[in-house]
Amino acid sequence: MKLNKTTTTIISFALGTVMFTTTAIAQVLSKSGYDQLKDSVKYTAESCTTKLSSYTTDMSFSLKDNGTVIYSGNSLDKVDVSKGAKESVSNMVEGSKKSGNYNYYDKKGFISKDSEKNIYYATEYTSPREIGASKNPFKEKRADDMEKIADALVGNLKDAVVVAENSDGTKTLSGSLSEAQIPALINAVVSFQSKNEFGSNNEQNIPRITKDVFVKEVKGNMVTTKEGLIQNVLGSGVISGKDDSGKDHKLTFELLVKMTGINSTKVSSPDLTGKKVEKNIQQDHSKLSNPEKYIGKYKSDILMEKDAKFVKIGERFIDVTAVNEKSISGRHYEEYAKGYEEYAKDKKDFKFDAKFEKDQFNGAVIAEGSSNKSIKGNISIIQGSAKIYFNIADNISRNIINDDQYSKVFN
Repeated sequence: MKLNKTTTTIISFALGTVMFTTTAIAQVLSKSGYDQLKDSVKYTAESCTTKLSSYTTDMSFSLKDNGTVIYSGNSLDKVDVSKGAKESVSNMVEGSKKSGNYNYYDKKGFISKDSEKNIYYATEYTSPREIGASKNPFKEKRADDMEKIADALVGNLKDAVVVAENSDGTKTLSGSLSEAQIPALINAVVSFQSKNEFGSNNEQNIPRITKDVFVKEVKGNMVTTKEGLIQNVLGSGVISGKDDSGKDHKLTFELLVKMTGINSTKVSSPDLTGKKVEKNIQQDHSKLSNPEKYIGKYKSDILMEKDAKFVKIGERFIDVTAVNEKSISGRHYEEYAKGYEEYAKDKKDFKFDAKFEKDQFNGAVIAEGSSNKSIKGNISIIQGSAKIYFNIADNISRNIINDDQYSKVFN
């Protein structure tokens, strides 16, 4: 079973709340302590993408309503950075429903398991790709802005965290914030988000919190190695609120993350011998594989409406003579059927040479027609099919119906 959109949104919000706790704990430190923790987080992100050869992360999460567990889950991710491989196993309990997911990724493809049907889906890439774990989130374009927003939300909290440097060089960062210490701005943001997410859910076991929402408590504990690599994070938060009937709810979020198997984690593709497997091949649309296969003639019908019916009055052709990953060239022309010669007076016949946009196999066409009139349009290759899209900007008529999608002609 896969999580539905509502549940996924709720869990994401809950995780965000606990991770926000971590940010808050960092901010309440002195400036040097705050900088030290941010350096540790960034160092861990950089290490997980470039410096470490492999690692394992183990995460457990639970959500309680008035002391009763309404959702819990755990996931185990094994990552081999050097080989570009990742294996992920997760299990969830939502009310009385239990579910699990299995995924394996490497540069050549990915494998997932449908637990309900007991089927493995194996997808092969036509060209190597990098897995998501190889991307450092702090190097994304909006990372600096998000960091500034987090800093602004927390405000001027001080002296709420104890930082202990252990004898082996590791550091323990711990602290808690009570209801009275939570800034009004944070409560406003949490209230707004909870009303949007928890107030709109349709799950019977998730309460609809819509009134008097505020943060009662946040706690956090983080341990880092002497180099600054995060070993584990323990966070919790409590949000209070009321549903539409006025009933009080106390939602408790708990998160535990551990990082182990540094440079010793082994990741291998699952043995599918004797298993039910469905295979498919996934094209890499950022590259144009075998561009020469697009060379040839393409055709599109020219139609018009006559006597309450569609009537074919001619055909438009594209004769592609050359194509590669950077450009496409050829000839475009039209032919009209007998009896419709009047429409042939303005028929177009021209050669074109278009350059593709970066990583997108479409480009602008600027050509000169038989009457020395400038022709502008757009051409694009529809990957995964024997079709080409070709639009001419001024090819508009009140009576003629043109289809800008051309299909390849096979003899």
